[in-house]
Amino acid sequence: MKKRLIAIMLLAFVTFANSQAQDNNDFKAFAKREKGLMLKAYANKDIASYRKALNDFHTRFDKLSDKEKANFKWDVAEEYYILACVYALHSDTKNAMDYLEKSEDYDYTELLKDHDLDNLRHDSRFKKYIDKAKNTGSSFQIILQKAPAYNQNEKDNIPAFTYQAPDDPNLKALKTSYNLDSIAGKGNDISQIINLMEWVHYLIPHDGSKGNPKIKNAMSLITECKQNNKTLNCRGLGILLNEVYLAEGFKSRFITCMPKDTTDNDCHVITMVWSNSLNKWLWMDPTFMAYIMDDKGALLSIAEVRERLINNKPLILNPDANRNHETSQTISDYLGYYISKNLYKLECPVNSQYNYETPEDGKQRAYIQLIPGNTKPATSVTKNEHGMATYTRYYTNNPASFWAAPTSDMTPATSRSRANYEQVMEKFKNYYNEQLVDSIVNMFANPAEMKSFLAQKLWNILITIMAK
Repeated sequence: MKKRLIAIMLLAFVTFANSQAQDNNDFKAFAKREKGLMLKAYANKDIASYRKALNDFHTRFDKLSDKEKANFKWDVAEEYYILACVYALHSDTKNAMDYLEKSEDYDYTELLKDHDLDNLRHDSRFKKYIDKAKNTGSSFQIILQKAPAYNQNEKDNIPAFTYQAPDDPNLKALKTSYNLDSIAGKGNDISQIINLMEWVHYLIPHDGSKGNPKIKNAMSLITECKQNNKTLNCRGLGILLNEVYLAEGFKSRFITCMPKDTTDNDCHVITMVWSNSLNKWLWMDPTFMAYIMDDKGALLSIAEVRERLINNKPLILNPDANRNHETSQTISDYLGYYISKNLYKLECPVNSQYNYETPEDGKQRAYIQLIPGNTKPATSVTKNEHGMATYTRYYTNNPASFWAAPTSDMTPATSRSRANYEQVMEKFKNYYNEQLVDSIVNMFANPAEMKSFLAQKLWNILITIMAK
């Protein structure tokens, strides 16, 4: 449980609203301080100090409006759970169970493995609680597993996604200013994608408790953070990486990953990028320098990670995933709790382009949200005082529409001459037989299978070679 509390304190806190009242912001800062005191008391197994911090928290919490209280419901639940753990460590079964029940935390997997609760395991009241957790299935992964299936046959009318070309002057300036070609390196597209993600991760620290600068484009974000020693939350890092990818000619989108609970404003933003060599989207999270693989070492997309979580299939997190070079990530902490919670609904901009998130007079922005099931809200449109649409949100139940592959600007293979094709094929044979390819595929658990997979995706690799 300690890991979960730390995660909640440190991970991205991104609200869907554009602004909040000052007193609410003050309460956030106050709540963060009290959490720190509670965490310290938990570490010291100090019930009195924990209770004092909790009481101070509730003195101000009780004065909030019902709407504001809803924004902090998860904080309250976590604090009750932690206090239950502290009491359990002192073998105070009654108080431990009182606060555990108040927490309404029915994460069955977590309850089974949390050693803080070991002193309760023979208690009849705890056994009933465990049985309820097992039957309720309220852990975030189980919530995801119980989500209704997507409607693969839905005929939606959402707009097509677009991707800004790298010859845009702003993207060209970004590429030149930070020598992105050198950062990407001369390897294949996979190594370039990972190199660029790692560069963004190490460039600017993450702080989920703070907002991002008003001007939200890569050049401005980097400049302001470096000059004023500022941080970015996960949305800021996702936007930054997205524009870095666009500058290097990769098709990409930043994705807002959201929970089922509409009162839970804690979400996460990652970036997905299209790999030509693998012919698929890839999960790239600059906040944690994280990407996900299956048990054979194949890189996965967001859709594939979600599907494997639902079906309890193995997932591998890159071993160097971390937050701010301080906190290493494990598959259970990263995927088992935080990401599972936030893969229920997914949203991204219609147009992937430079400076898209910066609010400007007359600017029109549109987003598409993918939700499970067969029903969806109507398209929502926000207008300014002149009646002009400034913000539109579309909804779809069809994953095929949401995860649509970017259209290629390359000439199809069928339109090329036979001689030209054979010339390229010869280049591919030489490239494929060089040690460079072996060094790439040996990163995977089954190099032979990976080579076979690369061969099946032959044309995508041929295109990559021809571009060199």
